[in-house]
Amino acid sequence: MPDTTTAPDQGLNRYRAAGPRLVFVRNRDDDHRIVRRLAAVEGPSRLVVRPTPAGRTSDLALDILTATGRSPATLLADRTPAPDAWRQAAAWLSADQIRHVVIDRAHRLPDGALELLAELGRRTGSTVWFIWPVTENDRYVEPPMREFRDAGYRFDAIDLIAFMRELPPSPRALTNGLRADTKTPWAEGTGPDLPLQDFPVFLTHCRAKLPGNTFTAVTDVYEREVHLADQWLSRRGLTGHHSAPGSERHTRALGARLTFYLRDHRIGPAPDQAHALVRLRAVQVVLFLRGYLLRWQMETLGTGPTTRLLSQLTPRICDKLRTAGSPEAAAASALSIHLSHGPTGFGLITCGNTAPDGSSVRLPHTGSQYEAEETRYLRVPWKWSSHHHTPVELTALQVLHLQSDDPVPLPEHAAPLVAAHLASRRSQGATDTDPLFIHDKDPGRKSPELHLREAVMRTCHRIHFNPAWLHRSHCRHGDETAHDAAAAGWMHYRGLDLIALSNDIRSRL
Repeated sequence: MPDTTTAPDQGLNRYRAAGPRLVFVRNRDDDHRIVRRLAAVEGPSRLVVRPTPAGRTSDLALDILTATGRSPATLLADRTPAPDAWRQAAAWLSADQIRHVVIDRAHRLPDGALELLAELGRRTGSTVWFIWPVTENDRYVEPPMREFRDAGYRFDAIDLIAFMRELPPSPRALTNGLRADTKTPWAEGTGPDLPLQDFPVFLTHCRAKLPGNTFTAVTDVYEREVHLADQWLSRRGLTGHHSAPGSERHTRALGARLTFYLRDHRIGPAPDQAHALVRLRAVQVVLFLRGYLLRWQMETLGTGPTTRLLSQLTPRICDKLRTAGSPEAAAASALSIHLSHGPTGFGLITCGNTAPDGSSVRLPHTGSQYEAEETRYLRVPWKWSSHHHTPVELTALQVLHLQSDDPVPLPEHAAPLVAAHLASRRSQGATDTDPLFIHDKDPGRKSPELHLREAVMRTCHRIHFNPAWLHRSHCRHGDETAHDAAAAGWMHYRGLDLIALSNDIRSRL
């Protein structure tokens, strides 16, 4: 195929305003070396798409989603409309910070696909590379170069050698998954086999069971955790309450704050089971000296109770969520698993209260600063003509899993799931005041909770994850909405509950 990039065109393209870049790579004689080259190109910030032969533009969107990690089976089962599929593709590319999208065998793309890919590059700010074979015996249709230039795209036409020079192989850092964390004071794996005796005699049994160096490491972790828990109680846990210490309202409010502290900062993100158990025993001691008993009823958890203390939102679960669900379903499922709670209150999360990188979410402050936090409520938006709850107000206790002065931090491996859904909502024109989750059929007028419950249950079923806090109403275990909110959530499903000691015992401490 003759070279169509003449000097005047190149000069015109050089001074065109910066924008999405499109590059046609001329692969003369259909060189087979491009196969190995594209395999080497794949990596962080780079995506290689191999379109389905004789497919439609809707199939191309599914091919891009498959390249990002979605399961082809679930994509076909969801029957996502083509516009939604392209929007989801743009959302995942934005969340993954993809800067280079390489389309192999671009000459076989259906009509209109080049324009859609160019628009995808514009929305995500990525360079789109089209691998275009050129042979003498079978001359393929020349790419529409002039049309893209006239449309305002930064356009280049290069050969395979220039492509290899501009997009070198991706550096892949090889990591050893069995290497122990340098911050872990003991051997790799789950740590030492610690005794399960209660907190008053925990260290005594550790001394009798563990060798000297391991006991010293356990003591260091224990003492540090005692210091951190004491600081947290003095500066945050026990301050700012409007009711007397030891009262039921004070205990429930402290339990809400304690849930955040343990779930998001101490026990949930612990590196292994041993860390989680030592941290729990240290927090129990500090709370007891302040007049509160944090019970751990491990007999309700079955075998391996220490494994239940850690966060269930593991990197493996996040990878499965990405594969099985749309950006909305994956984000809602990740939040539900992290909080060990159904999607109650998710409709009140706004795009502005969600970190752009998906690292945290939060609810707006409720009520007056002079109002007791235990009696504050969250008003349902007036536009919602119907809501799952009666009356149409969500008390702060019903959204204990989200109600806090601080944002809810999410694990690093879960942040891209929320970021992808946020990018999808932004592409729909959502502003900072618009909700992050909306009703699928009547947005702005109906609560998204019922829709999200179905999406979370369907996604969890696909990844073979059975959430104990979310069952259908006909399930013999019941469901979370039929219970008091204080009897559900992260602490409840780990056998933890907070009890205030009597005034007589408190006076002796």
